Amino acid sequence: MKKIIILFLSVLFSINLFGQSDNSLKETPWLAKQRFYLGGSGGLSFGSVTYVEVAPLVGYRITDRLSIGINPKYTYIHFKPVYSNGYLTQDYETHIWGGSFFARYFILDNVFLSGEYELNNYEALVVLPYFAGYEARRITVGSLLLGGGYFQRFGNGGSGLSIQVLYDVLQNPYSPYYGIPVIRAGAVFGF
Repeated sequence: MKKIIILFLSVLFSINLFGQSDNSLKETPWLAKQRFYLGGSGGLSFGSVTYVEVAPLVGYRITDRLSIGINPKYTYIHFKPVYSNGYLTQDYETHIWGGSFFARYFILDNVFLSGEYELNNYEALVVLPYFAGYEARRITVGSLLLGGGYFQRFGNGGSGLSIQVLYDVLQNPYSPYYGIPVIRAGAVFGF
């Protein structure tokens, strides 16, 4: 796993590894509004599972190909009791507070590699020792998400829509991303 992380970060931070570099930001002051962008994503579903997510994003362009940022997140989840195979499932509700630091590197004009470290705090059903059952406990879990995505620009600025596929390489059993790929879509608005 360490080799995968080192390889990914090496590719992510190698500035001229893929293709030529566009230098439109080279002469731009470090605190100019052209270097910043806002965006985010959200989710909503109702039924036997209620899911509401709000995840704004603030990013900073270091170069035309490399950017970093933060992504705070709030998620509400409620699993209603349902009958399944003759059993009644447990009622479960939690508020997830979290956020991440991310880096993105465009290897092509619309294709990017992405890495982010995310922390989530939520109420989980924790397994008790000696098979004594479960206990609801508030925990904080870290995830290292690595992957890539596609960014479709619109207009002349840095605005557009993105979709990305990530995978949690830490694989903590209490991670919300344990054993599954993470697919995210969102919007970005440049200045």
